Amino acid sequence: MPDQVAVDGGSSLILVEKRWREITTKTVQWIVVAGTAVVIVRLAGQQSEGLKDVDLRVEPWWLIHAVIATSAANLLLPLGWRQLVAAYGQFVDAGRAVRLWCLAQTARYLPTGLVAVASRMQLAAKEGIPRSVTAASIAVETFVLFCWAVVTCAIFVPSTVIPGVVRWVSGLAAIGGLFAAPWVLRRLSGRLSRFNKVLVSLPRQRLLVDGIALLGASVAVRAVGTVALAAAFLNVDTTDVPLIIGASYAAVVAGMVGITPAGLGVREGVMAAALASRFGLADAAAFALLVRAWEFGLELVFLGAAAWWGRGRPNNLGRGAESLEGEGKL
Repeated sequence: MPDQVAVDGGSSLILVEKRWREITTKTVQWIVVAGTAVVIVRLAGQQSEGLKDVDLRVEPWWLIHAVIATSAANLLLPLGWRQLVAAYGQFVDAGRAVRLWCLAQTARYLPTGLVAVASRMQLAAKEGIPRSVTAASIAVETFVLFCWAVVTCAIFVPSTVIPGVVRWVSGLAAIGGLFAAPWVLRRLSGRLSRFNKVLVSLPRQRLLVDGIALLGASVAVRAVGTVALAAAFLNVDTTDVPLIIGASYAAVVAGMVGITPAGLGVREGVMAAALASRFGLADAAAFALLVRAWEFGLELVFLGAAAWWGRGRPNNLGRGAESLEGEGKL
């Protein structure tokens, strides 16, 4: 009986801790949303006259550059995830990996981000990839993308938007997380495998680093695409580049923390707030909405291309990660 009481007490404590973490996470998310709303309302009050005058132009040459850069970034994301999966000993053909990743991403605009996660796990399972491996790879992917976004903010966001101390402390912490990730993941996987052999195998460090690098490259290339898009529609000069990159990735960070699907509303609000002092609230808000529409439209086009690329291709799961590591590439 005492043993049973101890077990029940331990289970209750775990449930309480889990509930507390959920409450804390929701609280942080709502604080981000509330803070964003306050900033937007204040800016709207200060620049209400400017909202009447949206002045966006179109430069086709820069628009072409934006298409190329954004499409390249969309390609690098699933290829980075593919390397993370390979790090856990599961190989999937590049075309099928891109198709799978893109199909799952269509669910990210639904009310909960878990739908996109569940979709990718289900699609990956059809390719022979264990759900535990897919779950682990998604967790690593999300963490790595968040860290890269924070690093980008630390480098490019002006001190007038975010205090310098906050920028550099968070940036250094994110860099530390990126460098420590391969080592931490190997240690964590080793410990967990002692309790549950079905979970995941020890990840291969080289392939983990490759995946982290590809995801970082996608962040950098997307930044180039955002600058090109801004040059296509706004009156931009070279001194505006850091502000545009910083604003776009401050919006990404806020969107990843926020509670809305795919950061809808949160990202646009943060970007508009950051750009308003330079371009005016009207143009900043219009550009923020344009960025969302632009990304969504290109995602649909890219999804069609990915579906065609991955259709009917053999998975070759049996090749294993050794062959991928031997190739050293994609």
